[in-house]
This record gives sequence, structure tokens and C-alpha cells, in this order.
Amino acid sequence: MGGPSENKRPGIAGENVRPVGRTSGTGPIAQGVPIADLADGGKFMGHTGGEQVLLVRSGNEVFAVGPHCTHYHGPLAEGLVSGEAIRCPWHHACFSLRTGEAERSPAFFPIDTWTVEARDGKAFVSGKRAQARPKPRRGGRP
Repeated sequence: MGGPSENKRPGIAGENVRPVGRTSGTGPIAQGVPIADLADGGKFMGHTGGEQVLLVRSGNEVFAVGPHCTHYHGPLAEGLVSGEAIRCPWHHACFSLRTGEAERSPAFFPIDTWTVEARDGKAFVSGKRAQARPKPRRGGRP
């Protein structure tokens, strides 16, 4: 099952992250990513519109988010997916996959999100969504 030629590297908790070449929206992610290839909690790194995008499957939905934590730029591709949230592996900041909102400190600012459309068994990333506004927190910080 899975040799080195598959270009997979282990994430945490047995998850796989599959890097995609820098395609600027013309490579595999622009052609759609087969949803069946993403296990629940699975991740797929790609590019669209010149920006890195992390596709994450949670249940029957696929979300597209920015791949780095807004706290110290930690790699969310190595984070833990729990329901509709992803947790940074470095300091455990938690973000909503649906809105990008920072749900748990130490991050206070949201991650980017994109619209994902499912067609013909594939996930297609389309327009970038407006960023969620940070919610006020105790202590006067955003």
C-alpha cells in the first residue's frame, strides 16, 4: 500500500498530505481533485490564482483554506481535523474550515477560505471568500 513513488508524506494521526506542483491554477487543482481520493480528515495541497490552498475533507464536505496558521505561520497541512475545524500542530490554534475564523487562541486572525464546488465527483476551487472579521475577545484583543 503506497510506495515512495506516490509522493505522499505522513501527517499527524496517520493523515496524508499530497503536495501538488506550483501550477498557478493550471495543474491538477484547476482540473478538480477527485473527492474519493480524500479520506475524511484528509488534506490536499495545491495552488489557485497564484496562492497556496489547502483542501480539507470533513465528512461529505470539502473545504479550501489558507495553509498557514495566522499565529506563527504553522503548517495547517500537518494539523488535526476535528469536525469543521483544523488545529495548528505548533501551538494548537484552531480555525473554522467553513469561515476561516480563529476559534481558539493563540491565533486571533482568520485564515483565508475559498468556495469549493463539487461536480462529477471532483472538488473544484473557485473564488476566494471575504475574510471573516476577528471576534472581540477578553482582554481587549480582537
